[in-house]
Amino acid sequence: MSASRPVRRVDRQALQGLAHPLRVQLYDALVSEGAATASELGRRLGESSGSTSYHLRQLERHGFVETDPARGTGRERWWRATEEDLRTRGADFEDDPSAAEAYRILDTEWARSRRGRHESWRASRREWPMPWREAAGESTSHLRLDVEETAELMAEVVALMSSWAERTDGRDGDPRYRSVEVQANVFPNGRPPGVSTD
Repeated sequence: MSASRPVRRVDRQALQGLAHPLRVQLYDALVSEGAATASELGRRLGESSGSTSYHLRQLERHGFVETDPARGTGRERWWRATEEDLRTRGADFEDDPSAAEAYRILDTEWARSRRGRHESWRASRREWPMPWREAAGESTSHLRLDVEETAELMAEVVALMSSWAERTDGRDGDPRYRSVEVQANVFPNGRPPGVSTD
C-alpha cells in the first residue's frame, strides 16, 4: 500500500482561486479522467485552448494542478491534478460574504459535474461490456441517526474511500483499469429543527 495521500483543507485564498465555473470543471476533469492538455480539455468542455490554458495556470498558481513531467514535449504541456484529497466545509466561510459566495460557486459546480457524470453513465451503460454493467450499482439507504452518528458515518465513508485511493494509486496509463467514481452524499432529510411545517 502506498503512503497516505495528503489532505488539503482549502483556505480562503485557495478557495477564491478555485471558485470559477471553468476552473472547477477543469480540475474535476483532471481528477476524474486523468492528465490532459489544454487543447484536449478545451475540446471536451467546449472552450478555447487559450481559455483553458489561462485557467489551468491560475489553478497551478493556487496549487490545484501541475505539469505532468512524464508526458508532453516542448510545445505540448500536459496537466494533472495534484495528488491530494481536498476538504472544504461551507461553515468555514460563513462569516465572510465573499468567501461564502466563492464556496457556493464551488459547491454548485461540483454538484453539477457529479450529476453530469452520473447521467452520462446511465445514458451509455448499455454500451459497456456486461461485466462492467454488473459491477456498477446504485444504492440509497435511509438511517435514523443523531448528529454525532451522522458525523461518524461520514468520517467512515471518507476513510474507506481514502484507503481505496491508496490501494489503487499508480494505475494511470494501465488499460486494465478505468476511472470509477463513487458518489456518497450524507445529509439529513426533511426540514431543519425548529422550522415549522405549517
